[in-house]
Amino acid sequence: MFFATVHSPFLYDDFHAIEDNPYIKDLSNFQNLVGIQNIFNRSVLLLTFAINNAVGQVDTFGYHLVNITLHLCVGVVLYFLTSQILSLENLTIQPKFKNLPLVVSLIHLINPINVQAVTYISSRSSVLVTLFYLLSFYLLVRYRKINDRFINKWVFLFYPLTILVLFILGLGTKEIIVTLPIIVVLYLWIESPKKKFQKFLPELVVIFIPLIIYLLYRYIEYGNILIIRTDPYSHLIDRGLYFLTQIKVVVSYYLVKLFFPINLNFEPHITLVSGAHDWKWIFALMTGISLTSGIIFQKSVLLKGAFLWALVTIIPTSSIIPLKQFATEHRIYLPGIGINMGIGILFLRVSSYRLIQPILVIFLIIFGFLTINRSLDYRSEIKIWEDTAKKSPYKAMVHNNLGTAYLSKKRLKEAQKSFEVSSAIFPSSPEPYINMGHINARNKEWSKAKLKFDLALKLGSNRSQVFYHSGLMRLKLNKPEESIPFFLEAIKIKNHRPIYHHELGNAFRKLKKNDLALKAYKKVLELDRTHIEAQNNIGVVFWNLKLLNQAETAFKKALGMEGKVTIHNNLANLYIAQKRFSKAIPHLKTVIKKTPNNIRARNLLSIVEVIQTIPNK
Repeated sequence: MFFATVHSPFLYDDFHAIEDNPYIKDLSNFQNLVGIQNIFNRSVLLLTFAINNAVGQVDTFGYHLVNITLHLCVGVVLYFLTSQILSLENLTIQPKFKNLPLVVSLIHLINPINVQAVTYISSRSSVLVTLFYLLSFYLLVRYRKINDRFINKWVFLFYPLTILVLFILGLGTKEIIVTLPIIVVLYLWIESPKKKFQKFLPELVVIFIPLIIYLLYRYIEYGNILIIRTDPYSHLIDRGLYFLTQIKVVVSYYLVKLFFPINLNFEPHITLVSGAHDWKWIFALMTGISLTSGIIFQKSVLLKGAFLWALVTIIPTSSIIPLKQFATEHRIYLPGIGINMGIGILFLRVSSYRLIQPILVIFLIIFGFLTINRSLDYRSEIKIWEDTAKKSPYKAMVHNNLGTAYLSKKRLKEAQKSFEVSSAIFPSSPEPYINMGHINARNKEWSKAKLKFDLALKLGSNRSQVFYHSGLMRLKLNKPEESIPFFLEAIKIKNHRPIYHHELGNAFRKLKKNDLALKAYKKVLELDRTHIEAQNNIGVVFWNLKLLNQAETAFKKALGMEGKVTIHNNLANLYIAQKRFSKAIPHLKTVIKKTPNNIRARNLLSIVEVIQTIPNK
């Protein structure tokens, strides 16, 4: 079902998370750049991206293949975990659930709401952390069932250490694994409901120690355990209103989509509740309380456990820690396991034995069809954003991203229209103006483009590319001195981008600040040893300084990278200036061969060939 999307492009956050992420470009230097121990930066997740990049660069096939494989592994582990916890069920209804492991795994594997988590490459964090979560929990359940675990030293050490390692790997993937100790405690309570608290205390201490250490470490590093450094919205949105909004999101969006996964939306348009009096969150709360009451008073222990799983695991993203997106489907990947188990339990309880198989087959076929249909929406950027724009027509960001998708395919009129819609919905957003500036730049309307990029900066954009393009437009307008501060600011933000240093060098070269130009071009070659233009421009600078031997060396190095016409032309001109006409001739012939209409090169060749016939005195 997901293999139809193995060639789907990078989308949205994939650009900065993968395509433009300098920390995953060199696997051999990953430990120095990131460090696997640096779990606050999701080092484990970054390592998987670095491995993908080392194998296939930016070919999306490998990234999708890993995501699909992880999803299948989650399904397999879920099957075995469900098999292990069946013994918790009430003996009177336990026989009905012998097929529950298979039913739950299949529902989770083909539930359409999981398409985003699997197909959107940046969402790998949700799938990978779920795998670590389930493996940890599965091993703990297995460990509890080994009678001689305190006698057998190998068992006594292997299981706890492996669980700890998996927990740490989960922290290095996505922080939502912090809820695992709570799930473990709930499991122990369900497993031994009559056990006194005093006997639980040693186990509770051992279980919560890793979590306490992590939270203390996070507090020392950040000064606040409730702020997410990479998401500025963590401190810009009122926590109380966000919490009330999440009550609405969990019940009215996530729960509904898990049971009825139709009309799925990459960017659902959900607004912050207006206050405590807002009826939407109140209605959602009352609905949630009613469902909770029904689950509490029914007999199935596993259904209660599934409900607790969903409730606990949704807390990190749907409580008091504000995130930029109020709702997104990949966040329900881990909590959805509890809901999918609930669906499986209800299905097996209400279906007669004879009808179970045909009803299950029909149910899975419907889910499978919806999953394939949803997966196809991810096959191109334009398709996913057109679909999203239809479902969230009043969300400015959606129209901006649709315009960006059009722009990448050179559909400029459609892109311009989308950007205008986006700016009309949210006039103070700099993003549509940035993109309209790109359209002006493609049309070589340098002054209009400069105005757009400058407006984006005034509206608060601090992205490196905006400073860069503001500088570039000034360079195009022959204002190199004005462009330099913008290039320097872009470099300050993203020092690893060769193009920023290259254009800075071009600005210095136009100002005849040759030493600074050489320094900028050499920095480009440090970042990208195959950057032909920088190597060629080093030769041009030496030429301007009348250092022709150094210029020749630089041009030859550039020619060794790629035989561009410009480099052949530069070498021909250099040799003519040095009166080494015989060396100029082959380069001029190459220029003519590659650009037959180049009259200047033909005239120079004729002159040089005539000079060659004149005997030396």
